[in-house]
Amino acid sequence: MKILKANDGMLTNFEVLDFLRSRGAAKDPTRVIAPIAASEWKVYDYLEQSVACNQTRETIKEFSEKCKKYNLATAEFINIINIRPSSVVEIDPIIEECDMVWENVLKSW
Repeated sequence: MKILKANDGMLTNFEVLDFLRSRGAAKDPTRVIAPIAASEWKVYDYLEQSVACNQTRETIKEFSEKCKKYNLATAEFINIINIRPSSVVEIDPIIEECDMVWENVLKSW
């Protein structure tokens, strides 16, 4: 793996999983043929058990479009994608000043 530009941006877990799949991780059950390091296999195994394995580029893009009106920070957006919270209780610690965001949502309805 070669770093072209350090700290160029954050990646979602889906993007990392997609990258590992593109390098052959999903096609090599023996873990011998694909040019993937042992640490990358551990990341792949973890991500295969996470919500990232059920996500697609289309769903992330659709979610991104729907979230634009909330003016979320990049870190907040990526954490929501990676964690995929299923309740307000799980969203509250992710979004800074979550109460203000919810007030704006309620006003827009």
